[in-house]
Amino acid sequence: MLKTPFAPAVRWTAAVLITLSAATACDDTGARAATVPADRVTGAWQAGGTALALSGDRSFTASGLDSGKLADTGCPGGDTGGDWAFFADDGDGLYMTSPRARSGSEIGLSFAEQSDDSCRLTLTVVDDGDTLCATSDPESPCDLGVRFTRKG
Repeated sequence: MLKTPFAPAVRWTAAVLITLSAATACDDTGARAATVPADRVTGAWQAGGTALALSGDRSFTASGLDSGKLADTGCPGGDTGGDWAFFADDGDGLYMTSPRARSGSEIGLSFAEQSDDSCRLTLTVVDDGDTLCATSDPESPCDLGVRFTRKG
């Protein structure tokens, strides 16, 4: 598990490093990653019984990240929270979460609580920012079959 540069040492990132080529990936469902500014992803999102809220201050709250199709991701269950950030090029062709990135197409979650499991979940922005796809494989933006849409 990787520590994120924007959170205290007790917070751990939920996403893996991805290559630049994965940032524009398209999966077999035709979902294409879309680069959007942060204000396009802040707000409340829902996917079945799983809820996610991304705030403008880069914090998040979530519930149900260990249910249904997300059960095998190793993410914390129940009510949880932490920080979120877009992935950005670190200058070496690798993407990693960056608290300074103002826009992006991939979102990593850093949980406030440590977990015994390594949470393997990244959110890919698709449908011009109207959907966040849960993925464990940056080459396939919606591989987990979970699509978050705006709540409400």
